[in-house]
Amino acid sequence: MRGIQSWGSIHQKGHVMSKRENEASKFRPSDRPLNDYEQEQKELRKNLERLKAERLAREVAKSKDG
Repeated sequence: MRGIQSWGSIHQKGHVMSKRENEASKFRPSDRPLNDYEQEQKELRKNLERLKAERLAREVAKSKDG
């Protein structure tokens, strides 16, 4: 079993993070409310994901028709 590595040893050039390391390093939101910019970014991301899903669904439907 590997011990806990320091920040520098994990994040060096050429290091590929394991799934566990990646999950541990993700930003964890605080309890504070989102500011205007963060809220806009969250809404934008949600909209982009919706548009992507709609596009993929259209492509699947088109490939079934053709």
